Amino acid sequence: MLIIGHRGAAGLAPENTLQAFRAGYDAGADILELDVRLTADRRLVVIHDALLLRTHHIADNVASLTYRELQKLTLDKPVPLLEDVLNEFFGKILINIEIKSRSTGGSLVRLLKRRFITRPEDWDLVLISSFKARELLRVRRETKRANLALLHHHNPFAFIAYHRYLKLTAVGFHRLHLNWLALEIAQRAKIFIYAYTVDRPSAIPRLERQGVQAIVTNYPDKCLKYIEKHSRS
Repeated sequence: MLIIGHRGAAGLAPENTLQAFRAGYDAGADILELDVRLTADRRLVVIHDALLLRTHHIADNVASLTYRELQKLTLDKPVPLLEDVLNEFFGKILINIEIKSRSTGGSLVRLLKRRFITRPEDWDLVLISSFKARELLRVRRETKRANLALLHHHNPFAFIAYHRYLKLTAVGFHRLHLNWLALEIAQRAKIFIYAYTVDRPSAIPRLERQGVQAIVTNYPDKCLKYIEKHSRS
């Protein structure tokens, strides 16, 4: 079972911050997951919500602010640029970049090609995921080499309709909406399967039996300790 640090390691440090990514990396996560949105001046920033309300108690919308304006509003808990996170972690650990906002896929691919992808195999250092199939299609039109993951809410069969033209590498299922038939179809199609968000380590054996290959968790440290302990017994 692979461990994906949710928003870095949101249970160990403020989510989607450099501190959280360092905490997830130091805890031994196999993959670091993060969220990206575009600012008004089309800078890719690492933040989950469209509004700053939950994380910074400010009602402004990320998409309506320039990056400089965003910086000024979030001095107490800086919102990092995606390139700053990649500068520190690209090539050291697999990065799962989740696209949150519309019209972001093209900007993401251009940044990766301009700054980080120097040879075709470098695409294997990144997994690009989204609930928005249209954004994944934007990425696929830009490059055939990108590894794409379609995320699912309630309907675990959605990937079947999109796999033919997205050429998915992975699917991410909500842990409460796993379905044995959907899992079997994904397995037969040789699609990597992960589940989110799993914070109870005791759920890992059941998920493994169902065919889940990785979990997204806020506590990579606890999950890894559980795996290590039970692999000995």
